[in-house]
Amino acid sequence: MISLKQQVYTTVSLVLVLFIRNTTATPVKRDACRHPGEDDLRAMLGQYVPNALSFATSPGAYSAPASTDCPVSYGSSAPLSMRSNCPYYNVENTDGSRYPPTLVEAECYKCQKCITDLRDDSEFHPLWSCEKLTTRVWVLRNSNVCIGGVYQYNAVQVDVALACTCVRERL
Repeated sequence: MISLKQQVYTTVSLVLVLFIRNTTATPVKRDACRHPGEDDLRAMLGQYVPNALSFATSPGAYSAPASTDCPVSYGSSAPLSMRSNCPYYNVENTDGSRYPPTLVEAECYKCQKCITDLRDDSEFHPLWSCEKLTTRVWVLRNSNVCIGGVYQYNAVQVDVALACTCVRERL
């Protein structure tokens, strides 16, 4: 006859063997976390001003021009960005760990100096150069921390280029 002690030992051993077999044979679900919905992210970001929602765009809406050389001359229907003494164009800035993921920002054309009509001997100002004019806006950054099955986002500020402007050299 089997003693009570042996029965308990056999039962505990069997339970341990089954537990170990089931835990090693079943893969652990590592990516059980989901991203918040678009409405939730928009509501979270809406609490911060100024936020990046006004700079958000769909991917593929903007691209660099065929040539980024300095456009000294332009047509009569040229937009303000081309008629500026520091011409610029809009590009997409995409970051998959940020909300909104795609922002529109300015990129300066490759001009040596500011374009000017003040001098007869040159199209460019001898001292002044072009720089991006930026503003700081709030975005949400994925922290990669999962709480309650949802990724957490933190509000952070980033610089976004609005345009390019003519500036004097730093002293």
